Amino acid sequence: MLSKIITISKFTIIESMRNRLLWLSLLVVAVSFGLVEFIGALTITEHRVTQVAVLAAFLRLSAVFIVTMFVVSSTLRELQDKTLEMILAMPLPRSSYYLGKLTGFLNVSLVVVLIFCSLLLLYAAADQVLIWGISLYFELVLVVALSLVMLFTFKQIPAAITGVIVIYAASRLITSILLMSRYPVISDDSFSQKFMEGFIETLTWLLPDLHRFTRTEWLAYDSGSFDMLLPVIGQSMIYLALLSAIALFDFYRKNF
Repeated sequence: MLSKIITISKFTIIESMRNRLLWLSLLVVAVSFGLVEFIGALTITEHRVTQVAVLAAFLRLSAVFIVTMFVVSSTLRELQDKTLEMILAMPLPRSSYYLGKLTGFLNVSLVVVLIFCSLLLLYAAADQVLIWGISLYFELVLVVALSLVMLFTFKQIPAAITGVIVIYAASRLITSILLMSRYPVISDDSFSQKFMEGFIETLTWLLPDLHRFTRTEWLAYDSGSFDMLLPVIGQSMIYLALLSAIALFDFYRKNF
């Protein structure tokens, strides 16, 4: 079983090379460098902090977008080309196929993180870049698992990508939304206000707290520490197991 997982993972990595994913990542690095240098030339105060903040935010969003697009398009292509049917016709458990694809996508995500972090080394301390990069990788772990769930559920690129973006944005903003609902500008004790506050608080228990992940201030103010990675890694492993269980349940019940 392990050999089958490794084989599928290798083919997934090879496909990323054929799809020019490496070149796309390098293009993002080049564009990011030009953008940051241009912004730095316009900045009057806090030159380095502004550059690092803009660069970190741009690279994080680019990484999420690139990985999401690759996972969804790659897997959907196998569904539409009947490649998946050929693979499943072999004596191969569906769990092996899923784990192979998941492992391949995680390896591709690692390459993207390494490329992006190499640019950040020009603007931030190496230890802070390492902490930020590890956090970004585990953030992409969640993005990969979520993308597979959305794809197996909808089997369409627009719907799958929209689902990933909506859940990712909600996970990023849910803590801020909860604080705004608890402390509104105008106090309101109505039923609707209490209902919304309870609903938002329920979402905070269901969604990962991505507010703790890949924080820009780690790079800008050298405030990151390896202790901050413990809740990041813990959440990633829990949600990875949960999302994988959901994806496998949906994968096994479908007839291709």
